[in-house]
Amino acid sequence: MDLRIAVLVLCALFGKAVGRFRCYACSFSSVDSDQSCLTIGNNTNIVECPFTYCTITRQEFIDPIGVIASFTRGCESFPDFLNHEVTDPTFRTFYRACTNDLCNIGDGIQSIVGGNLSPYPAYTGINLLVPGTGSGVNIKMNRVLFFSVIMILIGLHV
Repeated sequence: MDLRIAVLVLCALFGKAVGRFRCYACSFSSVDSDQSCLTIGNNTNIVECPFTYCTITRQEFIDPIGVIASFTRGCESFPDFLNHEVTDPTFRTFYRACTNDLCNIGDGIQSIVGGNLSPYPAYTGINLLVPGTGSGVNIKMNRVLFFSVIMILIGLHV
């Protein structure tokens, strides 16, 4: 009985799931008549995101300028870019990513600043900020500590 309580307490302390938050999820293309995905409303679909990022991808035609070819809000583990803009002869594509609950709001043109992707105040340079140190290291250490304690408790119980 004591072992079960100890395991439950340890799970509560160290079992924090990475990337468990909600994201808006919808899509629009230039052939669709329903443009509701372009703005967040009461009926915008919300999903539980098991991954790291809420995202927006907005693709505009170069000619005619500013006309939206496609627009997507979603949840991704490895987006192509975090907050970046790519232009080719046909399209101008805005990639936006964030790491907070329901943070993939906005028109997709402005960078999303939710989460630990952007410094404060917002940086206007051309560098791309990629999270990779900090909490990720702590989570790995927490899991190692968690499993070590479990093994010790199992060894004491036997």
